[in-house]
Amino acid sequence: MEENFLLHTNGARAIYDAVKDLPLIDFHNHISVSDIAADRRYEDLCDIWLSCDPYKHRLMRICGIDEHYITGDASGFEKYSKFCEIFPLLAGNPVYDWSRMELSRIFGIEELPSKDTARVIWDTANERLRSSEYSTQAILSRFCIEYQSPVAALTDDLSCFDGKSTAPSLRGDNLLLPDEKLLERLKKETGKEITDTDSYIAAVSLLLDRFSAAGCRFADHSLDTGFFEGEQGAKKAELLCRLGVEYAARGWTLLLHIGAKRKTSERLARLAGPAGGYAAAGKSFDTDALCDLLGSMETRGGLPDTVLFPLNMSDQAVLAVMQGSFSEDGTLSKVQLGPAWWWCDHAFGIEHTLSSIASFGVLSAFIGMTTDSRSILSFVRHDYFRRLLASWIDTQNTKGDWALTPPLQAEIARRICYENAKEKIKIRGAKQ
Repeated sequence: MEENFLLHTNGARAIYDAVKDLPLIDFHNHISVSDIAADRRYEDLCDIWLSCDPYKHRLMRICGIDEHYITGDASGFEKYSKFCEIFPLLAGNPVYDWSRMELSRIFGIEELPSKDTARVIWDTANERLRSSEYSTQAILSRFCIEYQSPVAALTDDLSCFDGKSTAPSLRGDNLLLPDEKLLERLKKETGKEITDTDSYIAAVSLLLDRFSAAGCRFADHSLDTGFFEGEQGAKKAELLCRLGVEYAARGWTLLLHIGAKRKTSERLARLAGPAGGYAAAGKSFDTDALCDLLGSMETRGGLPDTVLFPLNMSDQAVLAVMQGSFSEDGTLSKVQLGPAWWWCDHAFGIEHTLSSIASFGVLSAFIGMTTDSRSILSFVRHDYFRRLLASWIDTQNTKGDWALTPPLQAEIARRICYENAKEKIKIRGAKQ
């Protein structure tokens, strides 16, 4: 990759120089902690670069490639080759940029993937994967990760987390519609009888303490399209409100991923499983209900710091306004619009997010980037974000006559890329 990729001016390059070597705080991802603990070795380039990446799978489907070569039983090389065949046609999609960055940053490979270059890239990468320098931990060490927070369910084994550089982020969706299996597991884990909502929250609370002891600072919930609808929606909202108070008591930050439409193609759901890359953005979200939820937490014991991730880009401006609707003395940006998420995580989406925050909130309070990915190679996206941020700040400072000096531009970029996220992982409260 070119040294000045996405950096088109001297001003952008100067801002980027101020943030490019900052440590990474990745506060929400789906990396396999067991792979990290076991220092997993990868079989081949397909294993590390393609098999675990539903973003790439989605583009292969759009290009008409048979599912046999995506999640089927074709060989690793056959799947990889099919992806290389379409790769030059993917220009404009962020996967095109990320993939080139992954090959360049991790493998030192600069060739553009294509039908003609597929074999040489395959052979070069596989030779390097045989080296101990390409184990999971060795690859992660190249990214200067200060703190990362892979998701874990409440009853998961947390022994693989070191509680320092790698700590769990609670994945709490199953807590809002607890089934008999979860209730039995809670009873077994806590020794508590669960007879009503109060006893259920008390049992959950005991395991939340276990997460805190493992270094947890974030809890994640999906507010998919239609979340608040009907009697079931009211029950979920009530439990989320009760849990939010618990999170606030522990000084955690609540991450709300909003507006995904997960039920689309039943055929692909059967073939590819729940994370197959076929979800869509839902309709504009019910902000009245969301405000009621956050307000209820606030009045009933504690609103945690909250980051809002809308999948429908039309909701970004509306949710950015909430930065001024909920506040707390001494807390930076109690509620804020989060980084461009999922299908929005590209140049257009990132720049739209930055514009929304700057226009309706306070840009310098933005929590910045997280990968929200299953691939260990996805940490290159922090560099992608930093380059786009540097260019965007330089453009706005010039076009908008911000009159910010170079040191001030760099300070804002450092806050967004590192300092604000670092502030969020501090404990700001303790359970009474």
